[in-house]
Amino acid sequence: MKRVTIAVLIDAFGWDVLETHPFLPELEHRKPLHTVLGFSSAALPSLLSGRRPDEHGRWFLYRRNPCETPFGFARLLAPFESVPQLGRRVRTAYERCFASFTEIRGYYHLYQVPLRLLPQFDLPERRPIFEPNALEGIPTLFDRIEERRIPYRAWFWRTPEERNFDELLSATRAGDVPFLFFYAFELDGTMHARGTRSPETGERIRRYEERLRAVLDEAGKRFDETAFLLFSDHGMVDVERTIDLMPRVRALPFREGKDYLPFYDSTFARFWFRSGEAERGIRALLEETEGGRLLSIEEEKRYAVHFPGREYGETIFVADAGTVIAPSFMGSAPPAAMHGYRPEERGSDGILLSNRPIPEGVRSIVDLASLVEAEAVRARGGVENGERR
Repeated sequence: MKRVTIAVLIDAFGWDVLETHPFLPELEHRKPLHTVLGFSSAALPSLLSGRRPDEHGRWFLYRRNPCETPFGFARLLAPFESVPQLGRRVRTAYERCFASFTEIRGYYHLYQVPLRLLPQFDLPERRPIFEPNALEGIPTLFDRIEERRIPYRAWFWRTPEERNFDELLSATRAGDVPFLFFYAFELDGTMHARGTRSPETGERIRRYEERLRAVLDEAGKRFDETAFLLFSDHGMVDVERTIDLMPRVRALPFREGKDYLPFYDSTFARFWFRSGEAERGIRALLEETEGGRLLSIEEEKRYAVHFPGREYGETIFVADAGTVIAPSFMGSAPPAAMHGYRPEERGSDGILLSNRPIPEGVRSIVDLASLVEAEAVRARGGVENGERR
């Protein structure tokens, strides 16, 4: 019997978005999946490894690690970033040089992180999470697929999405690879820019439906059995309010970069301290800030994001669903929609859709890796050989 497993990961296609935009109704087996606290930098490693952030070591795109920073050269250019009519050109030149000479192959973006602060930070994702050996000492789905010697193909952000869809269809038509993994990434950007209910979002989802239905039709012609799993890493929430946090912190009588080190994400504000007075003052300000609250150590442990080394933050403020910090190091203007809220808040759940029954135990994105692996093993013929775990 000729089988194929097709796994499709659509970034940010949450359960609430699915209810607004009906999608592939022929996939009758579907359920929401809990995500992890954080952004895709935490969710994707969790989804692909079956481990939580405090196990696989990834939480945010940036972590404090001045000893291993790839941004040392930024120190030399930092004084020029604030010079009128020169700063933008200096930053653009630095970004181009970094992209040309860095050996980092994983996903990163410098956004608007100040050059003066960049040397305090490191990029944990040094190689793409969709390749083997992406997590130091922690096997991912792709490590296990290679270990089992299952032929596969994978597409992700390295190449344009429309070209990837064309290649997925061609690979399905060829019918000679039992496991196909596809990462669709453009819906996330569309919703950030336009919101979850916009015509552009609806059109993007309709286009996905059209392309994937063609893949399913082709698989039905080429294979005796197709296992199709479509899932996401988290949801998306339309932005309703903003918190202008940076000037309020900077107005306090403490020196940024000296008494404290900040990192302002879209929905998180993270701080490290050299001064106890600065820590007390900033924590007091954050405790009084509406639209979010401080994350306690107990909550960090409950969400599996407690890092004793505090490389991701000593004091961490997280916004409420629908609220963003703007401006932030991610950009000056607020996005139309955002994610990165507490997993139990509205709009945070991801999805799982399939043409096969979904096991009861699959409730979180952390449960997906073993499910996808089992289906890939089945497609390869491992069931008959007693290999299924």
